[in-house]
Amino acid sequence: MIIAGDIGGTKARIGLFERRAEKVELLVSEQYSSSEFSNLEAIISQFLAQHQAAVVSRLEAACFGLPGPVVNGRVKVTNLPWEVVQSEVASALGVNKIKLVNDLVSTAAAIPTFSPSSLQTIYEGMGHVDRAGSCVVVAPGTGLGHSLIHREAGWSVLLASEGGHANFAPTNDIEIALLQYLRQKLSHVSVESVLCGPGLVNIYSFLIDTGRGAEPLELQAAQSAADKAAIIATLALQGSSDVCVTTLNMFCSMLGAHCSNIVLTYLATGGVFLGGGIPPKIIDILVKGAFVEGYLRKGKQRDRVEATPVFVVKDDYAALYGAAAIAATL
Repeated sequence: MIIAGDIGGTKARIGLFERRAEKVELLVSEQYSSSEFSNLEAIISQFLAQHQAAVVSRLEAACFGLPGPVVNGRVKVTNLPWEVVQSEVASALGVNKIKLVNDLVSTAAAIPTFSPSSLQTIYEGMGHVDRAGSCVVVAPGTGLGHSLIHREAGWSVLLASEGGHANFAPTNDIEIALLQYLRQKLSHVSVESVLCGPGLVNIYSFLIDTGRGAEPLELQAAQSAADKAAIIATLALQGSSDVCVTTLNMFCSMLGAHCSNIVLTYLATGGVFLGGGIPPKIIDILVKGAFVEGYLRKGKQRDRVEATPVFVVKDDYAALYGAAAIAATL
């Protein structure tokens, strides 16, 4: 028996799996609001209280994907006031075989198991598509996460990344103006400052505050950044607000440019997999042009990017299954 977790800044999902030969089978899972708990152990305690009978004496291993870098078995969780310590989680579970990984590493671990229905193709790739090449996961959600599956000579390794906190690099005049606007508000303008839920709100606020659009009535009463981001995306998908359409098109263009930056950084010619909570919700916009235009705008290395396909991960359980697959190797 395996316990696995996909722990995000907004929601936390815990699953109980059974290991059968080379596969893991999900028996039961629960979802919790991350901010309602003081630490991961509190979530685990609630899960065990709900499913103790199924776990007793059979639990062999555990793996939890967490939004933050894992250093010496510790994770200072991004976007939550938590520090997770591997030994303390092991004590809470009563197991020795346990691993903490970055949440995007757990998503990457699931890629070999994806069925065609788990993915939506955004860009097919042109010319010689390197199906055996390294792959990257780029996941805009509450924050912006990255990971890499490095493939070479028949073997592969999962690599974590905190590339979402690299500097934001504008590519045109309006993005330069956006950078200048955000520099007045933020001590560090990272890629995550524009490519996540709060980042979508940053783009929208820039357009409104600089006179580039009129604020819709639906957004005047919105309080939280999460509410605003959801309304912006909804109005953009409906085409009922010009400023929201512009906001989402800018978001998609910058996401495309960032993805091809990552392809070239790692020579990840096996494909880009868009995870996180945002891409599955905006597929209709992603396929319409701004994303692909931003993705392909790479000058002398355009041909390498042109050959690299892009997919949206539609399976909301991907990171949970990936964490279980990692636990099974323990």
